[in-house]
Amino acid sequence: MLFSLLFMVKELPVYGQNVKDSVEISLRPYASLRGHMAVYDHKMELQENASRIGMELNIKKGTLGFIAGGEVQLNMFRGRTSFNVDGSLSSGFVTMESSQSRQVFGNRLGYLGIELGKYGTLTIGKQWSVYRDITSYTDRFNVFGARASATFVGGTDGGETGTGRADQALIYRNRFGNLYIGGQIQARGGNNDHFIDGFGASVQYEVADDFFAGAAYNRAFLSDRLIENGRAIGITGQPTYFSLGTKYTGKVFDWSVLFVLHKNGDFSQSFYQNPGMEISQSIMVFNAKGLEFFGKYKLEKFSILAGYNLYVPDIKNTGIIPGQYHLDPDFKRNDCIVGVSYHPFNFVQIYSEQRFSMGKTSLGEREKSVFTLGLRIDLSKTFSKKIDL
Repeated sequence: MLFSLLFMVKELPVYGQNVKDSVEISLRPYASLRGHMAVYDHKMELQENASRIGMELNIKKGTLGFIAGGEVQLNMFRGRTSFNVDGSLSSGFVTMESSQSRQVFGNRLGYLGIELGKYGTLTIGKQWSVYRDITSYTDRFNVFGARASATFVGGTDGGETGTGRADQALIYRNRFGNLYIGGQIQARGGNNDHFIDGFGASVQYEVADDFFAGAAYNRAFLSDRLIENGRAIGITGQPTYFSLGTKYTGKVFDWSVLFVLHKNGDFSQSFYQNPGMEISQSIMVFNAKGLEFFGKYKLEKFSILAGYNLYVPDIKNTGIIPGQYHLDPDFKRNDCIVGVSYHPFNFVQIYSEQRFSMGKTSLGEREKSVFTLGLRIDLSKTFSKKIDL
């Protein structure tokens, strides 16, 4: 299918640049192939690192354009562990593990849209949320990071909550000089007694060249039955997220800072004893605060990276129901991250990252410190033709 489209675009006739009534068609296929060796718990494992392939299509006439895009995850190695939180393909607020995780291909993105020139861009489908417009400031590592941003909550891709790769979202984005805005609603048709399934907004301002400050808000609407039937322990209302960040991208240094606050916005696996004395699966929902730092020092072919993730859950609402297996009181993510990358030439990157974890999981286990050494290949090409109508 992809190669057929490429052939069609390549064979389109070329007309002079002075043709007024013409359409420009551009097609950009791309691929990012990533894999590494990971060392943790005194063992070594080869791991897939969220490889993906995709395509973007743009058909434009004057200031009016129509766009389409799709991206699938390619699981080249069927490893059982992944430390990249962006690699999850699960979207459910209750479902703890993705049904797509062991498949060779899995859906990451798929959207259609319209470009209206100075009036902005409107897109529909599964796409990156406006909340991530801000939380992506610090999500710059090859493997680690983004664990304190409440983007990929509960081991999901943030699809249902609208914080990551938002499911069935309608998103509007525009720019007014140095001001960037975004608005989002979700229309999943869920049975949650609400007309829509969530909404969000983001605003960014370019304070100086390549120096941005921004904030985002997101609210998801869950089914009232999920809140009332006891399967979501600790929840006191609908999930609500707020993020505030700043970033700078320079020739030598990059740095960014992110602060996150959410209520009822994240969850962890739990079990409870039902009236029949059987053990049933449940989830425990909690509030949390997050803080992330990222820094990068760039040489000609080498880069040095460093960062910090701190995620502090508030679990006081998860201990109010007797008989439950509660979240550990020391549950916290506390990571220091260092890394290097080497670009021998364009398209190829050799990377190594070390995560020093000082936190504990929701079950009270000490989180793993991990060393990775891997390879990343990024390829993309834009094919563009102008044709007469």
